[in-house]
Amino acid sequence: MSNALAMNVLKEISEQWFLTEPAFYSLLCLQEMRENAAMPCPLRVGEGRVEYNPLLLAHKNFRETELLLRIEMIRLFLKHPYERRPEGCSGEVIARGSDCTIADGYCLLKEAGALKGPGAYHLPIGQCYEWYCKQIAADDDQRDKDEKNDQERHRDESRSALWHDDSLRQTQINELIERTTDWGTLPGDIVEQIQASTRAKIDSRMAFQGFKSNLFSANRVLTRMRPNRRTGFLQMGSRRRIEARLLLAVDCSASIDNETLGRFFATVNRLFRDGNVQLDVAQFDAKILALVPMEHHWPTIEIHGRGGTCLILTDGEAPAPDVPPCHAPILWVCKDENVLRQHQAWMQRSGRCCAL
Repeated sequence: MSNALAMNVLKEISEQWFLTEPAFYSLLCLQEMRENAAMPCPLRVGEGRVEYNPLLLAHKNFRETELLLRIEMIRLFLKHPYERRPEGCSGEVIARGSDCTIADGYCLLKEAGALKGPGAYHLPIGQCYEWYCKQIAADDDQRDKDEKNDQERHRDESRSALWHDDSLRQTQINELIERTTDWGTLPGDIVEQIQASTRAKIDSRMAFQGFKSNLFSANRVLTRMRPNRRTGFLQMGSRRRIEARLLLAVDCSASIDNETLGRFFATVNRLFRDGNVQLDVAQFDAKILALVPMEHHWPTIEIHGRGGTCLILTDGEAPAPDVPPCHAPILWVCKDENVLRQHQAWMQRSGRCCAL
C-alpha cells in the first residue's frame, strides 16, 4: 500500500465515520495525519497527531485498518497518551496496560484479535489502566526474553513513543466528550468508561495533606504568650495542642494486598512524623481484630485476619456505612481508582476520599 493509497483508505474511513461514527469523526478531526514509514507499528497516536506506516498497512484490509484506527480513537478518548505515566512503567508496559483497559469492553476487538486483553497476562477483567500497568510491570522481568518477545517489546515501546503528560490536550478531549451526544456504534459500557474519564482524579497526596491541615487547624489555639510570625506581639500567636488523636481503621481482609497496606502505612508515617498526633490502628475484616497504638516510623506491621469482609473502609465490597451527622473528620482511602469511582459519591458526604 503506497502512501497515497494509505491516505485514501484513511480518508474513506473518515468519510464513513462522518455518517456512522460522529464521535470518532470529531476526535479524528482534531488530529494531524502524518506518515511514518520507520516505525514498527501500523498506527499510533500522541502529540496531537495520528501517525501511520503505509508499508505495514499494506498487509491490512479496509476492515482491519478501520478497526486499528477505532482502537486509537478509544485510547485518545480515555486519554491514556496524555496522562502522567504510572511510576516505574516503561513505554511497552503502558501500551499493554492501555490495551488491557480497552480490550474486554469492546467485543469487536475480541473478534478480530486486535488487542491482547487481561487474559493474555493472566489478569482479571474490569480493572483500571494504572492497575494493569503496575501488574504487567511487576511481571515483566519474569517473562522469557527470546527474539519474538524482543520484537514485540520494540513494537509496543514504539506505540507509546508519543505519549506524554499533556493537560491541555486532556482538557480538549474532555470538552469534546462533554458536548458529544451521538456515540455511534460504541457499546454503552465503553461510553460510560469514556465519560467517567472526564472526572478529575483526586491526588492522594493532596487529600492526605489537606486532611492533616484540617486536623491541625482544628487543634490550633491563640495565645498572647507567643508572638505572631508576621506582626510580632501586635497580634496573637498560636500554639497547637498535642493531645490530638487519630484513628486509622485498616481493612485487613484478603481483598487488600500487602503492597497496598505497605503504601498506606508508609504514607501515614511520612505525614505524621512530626509527632503532633497520637495514632491508633484498628485492624478489621468481618470484625475488629486489633487496636494498638502506632509507633512512628514503624518498619513493619503485623497484620491479623485476612478473612472475608462485611464491613468496609477501603475495598468497597460492602454497603455504605451509616455515618452520624456529627462526627470527627474522616478520610476514606480506597485501594484503587475503580473503588474510588464506584463509592466516591457517598464517601464525600461524610468526609474526604482518595485512592492509593
